[in-house]
Order: sequence, then C-alpha cells, then structure tokens
Amino acid sequence: MTWACCKNGPGGRRAVVLGASALWLVACAAQQVSPPTPPPTLTRVDSPPAWRPGDRWVYDWTSGTNAGTKTVEVLEIKEVNNIQYYIVRIGDLDHYYTLDFKWSGTVRDGRVEARMVPPQPWFAWPLEMGKRWVHRGSYEERDRKQEQNETFAVVTTETVEVPAGRFHAFKVVREASRLESDQYWYAPEVRWYVKWIGRRGQVQFEERLREYQAAPRLIPAPTPASPPSKPK
Repeated sequence: MTWACCKNGPGGRRAVVLGASALWLVACAAQQVSPPTPPPTLTRVDSPPAWRPGDRWVYDWTSGTNAGTKTVEVLEIKEVNNIQYYIVRIGDLDHYYTLDFKWSGTVRDGRVEARMVPPQPWFAWPLEMGKRWVHRGSYEERDRKQEQNETFAVVTTETVEVPAGRFHAFKVVREASRLESDQYWYAPEVRWYVKWIGRRGQVQFEERLREYQAAPRLIPAPTPASPPSKPK
C-alpha cells in the first residue's frame, strides 16, 4: 500500500494522502470491458448468392402440437429448356429454383408434382429496405390449377436468434389474395433464410435454422458489377 505526503494549504500543514484509492480506481478502469461491436447494418444486397452442390441447411419446425426437423440440400445445377436451375432436395421432393431464387416447381422420381408459371419470386434483387414487388401467376398440380396474386415487401432489418446462432437479416413478408401469408428472414451470412413463419388458412408453422453447412468454395465468388450502396 502506498502513502504519499504533500503540502496542504498556505499554512504549510502537512497532510497524509492515501494513494491506494487512486490505484484502485486506475485498476478498475483498466479492467473495464469494451461493449460488444454491434453487427454491421444491412442496407442492400445487390445480387443473389451463388449456391453450390453440397450446401445444406437443417431447420427445426413446429406447427400446432407437431414438431420435427427439415433438411434442405443443393444437389446440382441443371439446365432445362435453356434455363439453369438449382435442384434442391427437401424430403423426397426435388425443388427447382432459378439462379435468382425464384421457385419453379417440384419433381418426384422424375415426374412433375407441382409448378408455378411464371416462377415465384421469393426475393427481388437488389434486396434492400422498403423494396416491394408483386407476382401474378398460376400454381398447377396434377389435378388442379390455382391463380396466384401476391405481394412481397422488405419491411425491416433485424437481428434474429435461432438455434444456429444470431444473424442480422432482412425481414421479407408475403401476402396473398387468399388466407396465406409468410414472414421470412434472409441472412446473407448463410445464403438463405434463418427463420420462417407461414400461414396456410388456419394452420401456422414456424421454421428456425439449426445448422448450416456450406460446400467447399475453392474459387471465390465474382465481384459485383457495382459496389453496395453506403448507409445514408
């Protein structure tokens, strides 16, 4: 413990000053932990990410009293009628997505189960706050056909916590002319959604990302033609 002696006042009286308090304050200041750095603000994503065969997402899902897991895996990139598609396996169905993430249809054992004409645009690029787009089309199954009239919008950006971790994401909503709606959170870090809340009539479901495994990427993605816009 350190003590210090000094002059005190015009009368020249000597006072003893306890230096331990000062040292304690200095030590406390040195031990202060800096606040965590906030996640970078999402303002705009200019183009869709490039998926690779082997990219894999695992989700926990709930619907009422039911629960389970769902695995989404990119199998290959395939050209059909001069259009390239990601072939994505979900359960026993192969889903066809265009390279800009428009859903085109499903195939089981080489036979078309369902399709959307034109493909359904779950995202519109560049993706940014306030963006809106509409889709008018036809959903077709083997024995029925249903007209689609739906509106999409990017309503906010927020940090989402799921079993796989915390992610900064765009929140996109979809509203249809019938009793259908979707809210999903797209996180550029995992190249897909990390959370999805959907409603089909009176049935509601929720999916939350549990695991993401990226396929090896030996060749880096190409640089976008124009740089992302800066926050205003």
